[in-house]
Amino acid sequence: MTDQKDIIKEFVEQGQGIIEHSKKKYPDRTFMFEFTARYWQDIYDARENGTPIVMTAHPGVPQEMIYALGAVPFAIDALPIRMASSKDTAKYIDLSEKIIPSTICALDKVDLGAVMSGDLGFKPAAFIYTTLPCDSGRTAYPAIAEYLGVPYFVLDTPYRKDETGFAYSAENLKDAYEFLQKALRQKHDPEKMAEIIRRSNEAIGLLTDITAMRKLKPCPLPSRLLAMNGMTGSCMGSEYLLDYLRELYEVGKAAAAKGQGCTPGEEKYRVLWLQNMMWSSVSIMDWMEREYNAVSVMDSFGFTGGQRIIDDPYNDKEIFRGLVERCLAYPMVHGASGPAQVWLDLTEQQIEDYSVNLGLFAGHVGCKHTWAAEKIVRDMAERKYGVPVLSFDLDSVDIRYKSVDEIKAVISEYMETLEAGRVGV
Repeated sequence: MTDQKDIIKEFVEQGQGIIEHSKKKYPDRTFMFEFTARYWQDIYDARENGTPIVMTAHPGVPQEMIYALGAVPFAIDALPIRMASSKDTAKYIDLSEKIIPSTICALDKVDLGAVMSGDLGFKPAAFIYTTLPCDSGRTAYPAIAEYLGVPYFVLDTPYRKDETGFAYSAENLKDAYEFLQKALRQKHDPEKMAEIIRRSNEAIGLLTDITAMRKLKPCPLPSRLLAMNGMTGSCMGSEYLLDYLRELYEVGKAAAAKGQGCTPGEEKYRVLWLQNMMWSSVSIMDWMEREYNAVSVMDSFGFTGGQRIIDDPYNDKEIFRGLVERCLAYPMVHGASGPAQVWLDLTEQQIEDYSVNLGLFAGHVGCKHTWAAEKIVRDMAERKYGVPVLSFDLDSVDIRYKSVDEIKAVISEYMETLEAGRVGV
């Protein structure tokens, strides 16, 4: 292709530029950008050094077992999220639509298009994907596996999240780990696995504490950090994730001790996003803080804390069972893969725990299955809790569908209605 590029190298270079800019303009935010930059740097270094890279399709694949075998995980869904705020996704969406329907989620279309373009600059040693959370993934991931021509394994994640589902998935995960050992030509190292599990245990504990801080009034942590919670599952078990979470915990703890919030005036609105985060326009959450003293305290498909801690990192049975329970509690698997009652229960819990008084359903057009249940969730929030909900559509990955200015106009009109008292809070 005439417009061949090196996506990973480009992300690394952009990341360093963002860090340098942040040090000058927003030094208190630099640790956030260092975290995301390190993710792409690790993949770039592995590619350049010949370290095996295992592609995964969702945080529903436990990254710990990849790190434990000396490889580097690459959650391919991180790619479209990283590019979502620009028109860079257009190339890959248009390319993928030559072989899959245009109705497929743009997230998956970017994944496939990036692989087809050759812009990744490497061929993974293996590919593991899951059957959750949606039909789009089940359409695109097999196409990616076939196009790559590398060893792949499908984690048959269950619809039911109960004892039967956990037991089935744990056995399936053991098979995936054996597959990885063969694909990478590596043997299981109990000490290495225990080291990785201890790291991820600490990360889960920190995430749980950090998430609990968002329940405080005023909320001590900025809204935009919610969008980064989903990324933690893409590098669970890494040392740099711990560096980020430790610093984030201290930042939140210090702000909470002083009673500091993140809005310029008195915190007025505590917002719950009832669908995915707006990856294409995360800055809108900053804007809502400034314009309306509205802080985003949680999102329905985000990390809500309390994931399983694996007590014995040498016990294989406990390890695989614990990893399965974690994966089935990650965004978006826990709320978006069905049944609808799970999403309802999760939303109710969040409204109560986080003192929510405003809901936003920014419905990603690719998540057709969640649109089917949108009214059920919205009616529950409004009727049971008196929480007003604004619903609107957007494409969280393809900015051509609706621009940031158009989204702001929709939110502004609704917020002005709230401010005028025409909708109760």
